[in-house]
Amino acid sequence: MANSIWTIEEFTCTGCSMNYTATREEHAEPHAGSFKCAICGSVVHSWSGKHHFFGWQAVRTKPAVFGRRWAGVQ
Repeated sequence: MANSIWTIEEFTCTGCSMNYTATREEHAEPHAGSFKCAICGSVVHSWSGKHHFFGWQAVRTKPAVFGRRWAGVQ
């Protein structure tokens, strides 16, 4: 049975540097598992113990803006 303490943690793939978030939930019984990168297939995180990770999502970042940063400023 799970308790109500959830935390969101951030992970980075060591293969391609893709960032992910996952929700960590504490449990009374041991759990084990792993998550693989959707881009390169490397293991992003593996775990065992009285916690479980779920809700894996890629972190969306804004694309870089190229051009004149100070356009209109004199």
